[in-house]
Amino acid sequence: MKKVMFILAAACMTAAANAKILRVSNVSGSSAPYSSIEAAHDAASSGDTIMVDGSNAKYGGDYGKYDITKKLVIIGPGYWLVEDGAVAEGASSAYIATLNLKTEGIVVKGMSIGNLNISGAKAVINRCHIGGLSFSSGADNGVVSQCYITGTPSGANYIQMTNNIFTSTTAYNLLSGFKNSYIAYNTFRNKNVQLSSVTNTTIEHNLWKEIKNSSTTNSLNDNYSTDIINTQATNDFIDKDYYALEIPTDVISKYGAFAGDSPYILAGVPSGPVIQDLVVPTTVEMGSKMNVTVKIGMVK
Repeated sequence: MKKVMFILAAACMTAAANAKILRVSNVSGSSAPYSSIEAAHDAASSGDTIMVDGSNAKYGGDYGKYDITKKLVIIGPGYWLVEDGAVAEGASSAYIATLNLKTEGIVVKGMSIGNLNISGAKAVINRCHIGGLSFSSGADNGVVSQCYITGTPSGANYIQMTNNIFTSTTAYNLLSGFKNSYIAYNTFRNKNVQLSSVTNTTIEHNLWKEIKNSSTTNSLNDNYSTDIINTQATNDFIDKDYYALEIPTDVISKYGAFAGDSPYILAGVPSGPVIQDLVVPTTVEMGSKMNVTVKIGMVK
């Protein structure tokens, strides 16, 4: 048994060592080897990571529409980086108009996505800004966490949606089609919540104004209703200080997107190493070394 385990471990390490990181940027003059997600996707193999730079166009640059048909990790820089105080002026998100995830096990982090359509099982969506969000039939066991969602999500079986912030321009926040799922620690900013064809789902520790639940098979446990969250609906980005001041501490620590073990992260900065500070001399003498200081931090 030990020998088998050792062989499996060695195989896993080999697979990890062979995985590539492919960088994409649609900014003119960038040193990135790929200018489109399509080109990086075509060059990638299952298990690779595509790092997507932000750009300076509207919404952080439009990478267009694309189908992901390989098991990849796609990572952007986050969103509202300046507004939420994550970085200095000028940093932008990586925006893709439509992203279709068509195979199992795709991971997407730190992206701004107009419409996200998931037809592959076991997708993981983390710290993204999302408009439309839909799980097709069979796209089961997906995870959506720490995201900002402006559309009306439609679900599948065994979907976990935790620590997200929802808002809507319609009369209510609509969740439809989720079955045998887990919806917890979410904040519904400025609307009531309405469930449509949501069954056998556990719904707990959410923060909202009111919920309309038409199914007796759902389990609603320990949620919190308040009108306070409606009054800060004019800004797209989230002001955590507002919530901390207006909502009692014991409420914000137990309910909504900023509670739980994996609270919502301002600006959607993906987990992993980030450059916190960079010091580069403006001039150096001819023939002298240029001393560059880089401070690296870890986002959890």
